[in-house]
Amino acid sequence: MPLSFIMVFVIIFYVKSCLLTAKLRINIAIFERFMENLYKYTVAGHTFAVSLPDGYAEQEHLSPYIPFRTHDDAAPLFTLRLEEADSLRALNPGKVMDCLNDEAPYFWLLKSEGEGYPYNFGFSYTKGHPDCIVMCSADMSDNVVYVPSVYAARLAGFALSNAMMLLYTFRTNPYDTLMVHASVISHGGGAYMFLGRSGTGKSTHSRLWLENIEDAVLLNDDNPVIRMIDGEAIIYGTPWSGKTPCYKNESLPLKAVVRLSQAPYNKIVQLPPLQAYASLMPACSCMRWDSASTTSLHKTVEKVIMKVRGWHLECLPDADAAHVCHDAVTV
Repeated sequence: MPLSFIMVFVIIFYVKSCLLTAKLRINIAIFERFMENLYKYTVAGHTFAVSLPDGYAEQEHLSPYIPFRTHDDAAPLFTLRLEEADSLRALNPGKVMDCLNDEAPYFWLLKSEGEGYPYNFGFSYTKGHPDCIVMCSADMSDNVVYVPSVYAARLAGFALSNAMMLLYTFRTNPYDTLMVHASVISHGGGAYMFLGRSGTGKSTHSRLWLENIEDAVLLNDDNPVIRMIDGEAIIYGTPWSGKTPCYKNESLPLKAVVRLSQAPYNKIVQLPPLQAYASLMPACSCMRWDSASTTSLHKTVEKVIMKVRGWHLECLPDADAAHVCHDAVTV
């Protein structure tokens, strides 16, 4: 073989090696930067991950999640990436199917034309248009939430939190897990959950326990999570606590589920299982258009009701209401 040919071959091999090495270094650098901006959290035993762009700080945009930070090697149920977009419309999120909720945050359902999940989602402060868009993989394990570049700093926390609640609800649904719209008090080694329509007085009743029942402590004031573990209903604090900054990474056995309604008197009655089921079901978050999710929801609610007593409290917003409730449900 001519010497010149060998030299050419060696030079080509060397150049390719250098290029491969450079590409590998670039990929490693990208991966390391991605990992530096990747945060993992565990809520009610379920781990998920969030990736922030450069320049976005966890303390600023994800502070409620910090008590739930984890450094274990558990594979996340889902990953959510935050990205900026010059225009949300340019993403072609699909036709608007519905705009849900009676108050902010408004939840948008859009028919996807892509290859991922059949729907894209949006959240907004008003009913005018989505302020952010969530696009998901087919199984919702790999997801992106987009915010408009011009409002990115203001909308990032709003977009991330609502997207994570949505994804968490869907991905944990098959694992006997419920996200509930409720307020929860811990007392005497157990937890007591208060349900009711918006404005009924869930937070007010929890406050009355705090003010009038010894050793009562707030666990969560908006979206606790219930999980059935070894046949027992366990309730968890979460990063989602509404207007009350109560982000506790704690759990307790759930002792009672109490639906509240306003009345000119204080009266509590225990509910039979069917009524207790009907009381808890509307308070649970679920993608009700997804038949598998709805089936899992029904099964988990049934398991909870078979282990935890349900009650109906007709009440005034006064101290006596807290004592009437406490004396009944803690027996």
